[in-house]
Amino acid sequence: MTEYKIGQVVESFIGHDECVKFDLSDAGGTLIVFFQDPAQKEIEQFRAGERFEIRMVDLQNVIMLTMKIGSLNWMDAPYTPHLSPELTRYQLPESGEGLALTVILVDTATGRIKHMRLLGLSSDFTKKLFGAAMEKKMQPFDKDAYFDSIQEIYAKYQTKDLVKMSTAYCKFSQ
Repeated sequence: MTEYKIGQVVESFIGHDECVKFDLSDAGGTLIVFFQDPAQKEIEQFRAGERFEIRMVDLQNVIMLTMKIGSLNWMDAPYTPHLSPELTRYQLPESGEGLALTVILVDTATGRIKHMRLLGLSSDFTKKLFGAAMEKKMQPFDKDAYFDSIQEIYAKYQTKDLVKMSTAYCKFSQ
Protein backbone atom coordinates (compact mmCIF):
# COMPACT_ATOMS: atom_id res chain seq x y z
CA MET A 1 0.00 0.00 0.00
CA THR A 2 1.31 3.43 -0.96
CA GLU A 3 1.51 6.03 1.78
CA TYR A 4 1.09 9.71 1.02
CA LYS A 5 1.81 12.89 2.99
CA ILE A 6 0.90 16.54 2.48
CA GLY A 7 3.80 18.25 0.72
CA GLN A 8 5.11 15.00 -0.74
CA VAL A 9 6.09 15.09 -4.42
CA VAL A 10 5.08 11.98 -6.34
CA GLU A 11 6.97 11.76 -9.62
CA SER A 12 4.17 9.89 -11.41
CA PHE A 13 1.74 12.72 -10.56
CA ILE A 14 3.80 15.35 -12.42
CA GLY A 15 2.01 16.22 -15.67
CA HIS A 16 -0.93 13.90 -14.85
CA ASP A 17 -4.18 14.69 -16.65
CA GLU A 18 -6.72 16.65 -14.62
CA CYS A 19 -9.18 14.03 -13.42
CA VAL A 20 -10.46 12.17 -10.38
CA LYS A 21 -9.36 8.61 -9.56
CA PHE A 22 -11.14 6.35 -7.08
CA ASP A 23 -9.79 3.08 -5.75
CA LEU A 24 -10.58 0.56 -3.04
CA SER A 25 -8.12 -1.49 -1.05
CA ASP A 26 -8.33 -3.57 2.09
CA ALA A 27 -7.32 -0.41 4.00
CA GLY A 28 -10.22 1.70 2.66
CA GLY A 29 -11.05 4.01 -0.22
CA THR A 30 -8.84 6.60 -1.87
CA LEU A 31 -10.07 9.50 -3.96
CA ILE A 32 -7.30 11.41 -5.72
CA VAL A 33 -8.24 14.72 -7.34
CA PHE A 34 -5.70 15.92 -9.90
CA PHE A 35 -5.77 19.70 -10.54
CA GLN A 36 -3.15 21.60 -12.47
CA ASP A 37 -1.81 24.43 -10.31
CA PRO A 38 -4.86 24.68 -7.97
CA ALA A 39 -5.64 28.15 -6.62
CA GLN A 40 -5.63 28.69 -2.85
CA LYS A 41 -9.44 29.01 -2.95
CA GLU A 42 -9.67 25.56 -4.58
CA ILE A 43 -7.29 24.03 -2.04
CA GLU A 44 -9.41 25.43 0.81
CA GLN A 45 -12.47 23.55 -0.48
CA PHE A 46 -10.81 20.29 0.57
CA ARG A 47 -10.41 21.29 4.22
CA ALA A 48 -12.37 19.75 7.10
CA GLY A 49 -15.52 21.73 7.68
CA GLU A 50 -16.20 22.13 3.96
CA ARG A 51 -19.03 20.26 2.28
CA PHE A 52 -18.29 16.82 0.87
CA GLU A 53 -20.84 14.63 -0.84
CA ILE A 54 -20.30 11.38 -2.70
CA ARG A 55 -22.86 9.57 -4.83
CA MET A 56 -22.93 6.37 -6.84
CA VAL A 57 -24.73 4.91 -9.85
CA ASP A 58 -24.12 1.60 -11.62
CA LEU A 59 -24.24 2.05 -15.42
CA GLN A 60 -23.19 -0.28 -18.22
CA ASN A 61 -21.11 -2.43 -15.87
CA VAL A 62 -19.27 0.64 -14.51
CA ILE A 63 -19.65 2.06 -11.01
CA MET A 64 -19.76 5.83 -11.54
CA LEU A 65 -18.98 7.89 -8.47
CA THR A 66 -19.77 11.59 -8.33
CA MET A 67 -18.54 13.96 -5.68
CA LYS A 68 -19.13 17.54 -4.58
CA ILE A 69 -16.20 19.05 -2.69
CA GLY A 70 -16.87 22.40 -1.03
CA SER A 71 -18.20 24.86 -3.60
CA LEU A 72 -16.36 23.23 -6.52
CA ASN A 73 -18.32 21.77 -9.44
CA TRP A 74 -19.47 18.16 -9.25
CA MET A 75 -16.74 15.72 -10.34
CA ASP A 76 -16.92 12.07 -11.37
CA ALA A 77 -14.78 8.96 -11.33
CA PRO A 78 -15.47 5.55 -12.91
CA TYR A 79 -14.64 2.47 -10.88
CA THR A 80 -14.38 -1.31 -11.16
CA PRO A 81 -12.92 -3.63 -8.52
CA HIS A 82 -11.16 -5.58 -11.28
CA LEU A 83 -8.52 -2.83 -11.39
CA SER A 84 -7.99 -2.74 -7.60
CA PRO A 85 -5.03 -5.05 -6.92
CA GLU A 86 -4.95 -4.20 -3.21
CA LEU A 87 -8.59 -5.18 -2.65
CA THR A 88 -8.61 -8.82 -1.60
CA ARG A 89 -11.51 -9.03 0.82
CA TYR A 90 -15.05 -7.85 0.42
CA GLN A 91 -16.35 -7.67 3.91
CA LEU A 92 -19.55 -5.73 4.41
CA PRO A 93 -19.34 -3.46 7.43
CA GLU A 94 -21.15 -4.15 10.66
CA SER A 95 -24.10 -1.92 11.49
CA GLY A 96 -22.86 1.59 12.20
CA GLU A 97 -19.48 1.03 10.48
CA GLY A 98 -18.41 2.57 7.19
CA LEU A 99 -15.52 2.79 4.78
CA ALA A 100 -12.61 5.12 5.55
CA LEU A 101 -12.12 7.43 2.56
CA THR A 102 -8.92 9.41 2.07
CA VAL A 103 -9.40 12.41 -0.22
CA ILE A 104 -6.16 13.70 -1.75
CA LEU A 105 -5.65 16.89 -3.78
CA VAL A 106 -2.65 16.82 -6.13
CA ASP A 107 -1.05 19.68 -8.06
CA THR A 108 -0.20 18.06 -11.40
CA ALA A 109 2.17 20.91 -12.30
CA THR A 110 4.55 19.87 -9.49
CA GLY A 111 3.31 16.41 -8.46
CA ARG A 112 2.94 17.80 -4.92
CA ILE A 113 0.16 16.64 -2.59
CA LYS A 114 -1.56 19.86 -1.55
CA HIS A 115 -4.14 18.54 0.88
CA MET A 116 -5.52 15.35 2.42
CA ARG A 117 -8.75 14.70 4.29
CA LEU A 118 -9.99 11.52 5.97
CA LEU A 119 -13.71 10.82 6.03
CA GLY A 120 -15.79 7.93 7.37
CA LEU A 121 -18.51 7.03 4.87
CA SER A 122 -21.91 5.97 6.13
CA SER A 123 -22.67 2.32 6.71
CA ASP A 124 -25.50 2.45 4.16
CA PHE A 125 -23.35 3.98 1.40
CA THR A 126 -20.50 1.57 2.17
CA LYS A 127 -22.83 -1.44 1.94
CA LYS A 128 -24.19 -0.28 -1.43
CA LEU A 129 -20.71 0.43 -2.80
CA PHE A 130 -19.33 -2.92 -1.61
CA GLY A 131 -22.44 -4.71 -2.88
CA ALA A 132 -21.95 -3.22 -6.36
CA ALA A 133 -18.21 -3.98 -6.25
CA MET A 134 -18.80 -7.61 -5.17
CA GLU A 135 -21.34 -8.04 -7.96
CA LYS A 136 -18.89 -6.67 -10.54
CA LYS A 137 -16.03 -8.82 -9.22
CA MET A 138 -18.08 -11.99 -9.81
CA GLN A 139 -18.60 -11.10 -13.48
CA PRO A 140 -16.07 -11.76 -16.24
CA PHE A 141 -13.92 -8.70 -16.98
CA ASP A 142 -12.79 -7.34 -20.31
CA LYS A 143 -10.60 -4.26 -19.86
CA ASP A 144 -11.25 -2.92 -23.37
CA ALA A 145 -15.03 -3.32 -22.98
CA TYR A 146 -14.83 -1.55 -19.60
CA PHE A 147 -13.05 1.47 -21.10
CA ASP A 148 -15.46 1.45 -24.08
CA SER A 149 -18.37 1.58 -21.59
CA ILE A 150 -16.79 4.58 -19.85
CA GLN A 151 -16.50 6.40 -23.19
CA GLU A 152 -20.15 5.59 -23.98
CA ILE A 153 -21.26 6.89 -20.58
CA TYR A 154 -19.34 10.15 -21.07
CA ALA A 155 -20.83 10.50 -24.58
CA LYS A 156 -24.39 10.08 -23.22
CA TYR A 157 -24.26 11.83 -19.85
CA GLN A 158 -22.85 14.91 -18.21
CA THR A 159 -21.71 14.74 -14.59
CA LYS A 160 -24.90 16.50 -13.46
CA ASP A 161 -26.95 13.70 -15.10
CA LEU A 162 -24.96 11.07 -13.20
CA VAL A 163 -25.63 12.97 -9.96
CA LYS A 164 -29.39 12.89 -10.64
CA MET A 165 -29.32 9.18 -11.48
CA SER A 166 -27.42 8.19 -8.34
CA THR A 167 -28.81 5.37 -6.22
CA ALA A 168 -26.76 5.96 -3.06
CA TYR A 169 -25.18 8.97 -1.41
CA CYS A 170 -23.30 10.14 1.67
CA LYS A 171 -23.04 13.80 2.76
CA PHE A 172 -20.77 15.70 5.12
CA SER A 173 -21.49 19.31 5.96
CA GLN A 174 -18.37 19.65 8.11
